Amino acid sequence: MKPLKQGLGILLLCWATYVTAYLCRVNISAALTKMSAGLGVSMEYLGMASSIYFITYAAGQLLNGFLGDRVKPYRFLLTAVAAAGAANLAVGNVSNGAAFLLIWGINGYIQSMFWGSLLRLLSFHIPAEHHKTVSTVMSTASVTGYILSWSILGKAFAGLSWKAYFIVPGFCALLLIPCWLLTARRHPMEQMLRELPDSPPVGRAVRELFEDRMYFICLLCCAIGAIQEGAVFWLPVIFSRDLGLNADSSLLLLMVIPFSKLLGVFLARWLLGRHHENARRSMLAMLALVSAIAVLLVLTSRLSALLTVLLIGLLILAVNGSNWIIISYLPLSFAERNMVSTLVGILDFSIYVGAAVSSPLTGIVLARYGWPAVPVIWLGLTAASVLLALTGAGGCLLRKGKRIHECA
Repeated sequence: MKPLKQGLGILLLCWATYVTAYLCRVNISAALTKMSAGLGVSMEYLGMASSIYFITYAAGQLLNGFLGDRVKPYRFLLTAVAAAGAANLAVGNVSNGAAFLLIWGINGYIQSMFWGSLLRLLSFHIPAEHHKTVSTVMSTASVTGYILSWSILGKAFAGLSWKAYFIVPGFCALLLIPCWLLTARRHPMEQMLRELPDSPPVGRAVRELFEDRMYFICLLCCAIGAIQEGAVFWLPVIFSRDLGLNADSSLLLLMVIPFSKLLGVFLARWLLGRHHENARRSMLAMLALVSAIAVLLVLTSRLSALLTVLLIGLLILAVNGSNWIIISYLPLSFAERNMVSTLVGILDFSIYVGAAVSSPLTGIVLARYGWPAVPVIWLGLTAASVLLALTGAGGCLLRKGKRIHECA
């Protein structure tokens, strides 16, 4: 196993790849208003596009999670990068809503190929004692993608067609192909793969995880995903339409969200250190913060727009910290069982099942009842998350990658 400094080049490329992947998926949020007018479809119709995306992404996570532990990582990632670039270029050339729905659904599946394979690749090149650092660094990639999409692209393309929001990220993805080809030649993995134990067959892997009661973690992922992904998709609309902020103010305030997500990662990392790597205690601390903020949002939703933005930023901070513990930190502890990608696929699938339900529901609630009704949904989901963390999911977080009988 290589020391951390020798794996930094691969870590940097994995980070850049995930930034680009995020740029090819969250660009839709910055383009929503223009797309509605350009394609002649309603905001509710675009909400359906997000639901289709979440469904195909979730299904893809489940399939690609299993595939990711059983195929060569470089080949898998090259396919993902090329396909993501092609899908975004295709979206940039559609002229009707139906074609957009189809391609965006395909893009959802493509996006599911990245995270598990990237974490698996990094688990080969970077030793276990640095896995917390790896998960922290990789989690900043999504934040960077949000910043590039919502601020830089949103501002730079303000006078351009909505199609530019997809064409530029598509070309960025294609530029990564030669980087991965060169890395595959300079850092071959055949010897590493031969030294690893074989990944368990799919049926046995699922049975082992079921016996270890990981279904409680899946339910927790559903609740957290419903809050985080459902909220983030509609934030540009909430800020501009429901809170009455102008375009420039909305773009500026949307910057609060990426930085909140980043701070959430560092807060969760700090809590893990403070609690001596006790993921259950750290998760409960994060969810206690989510609960307090959700209550405040319910009580103050009709007051100052600035206060609402601040509280939403804090909510995203706490929810993303909780998400980081589950989707970034926990899976790396399964490296010795060669099940990193498998677990990522199952957990990400669960997150986006929650998102697929939450995103259209949030759109309906916004259309019929307005912004003040949305925090009530978040509060209910938070209560369910706390209950799960106090019961079965908490035990899974304590065991991390160990089998349940090993901790008896």
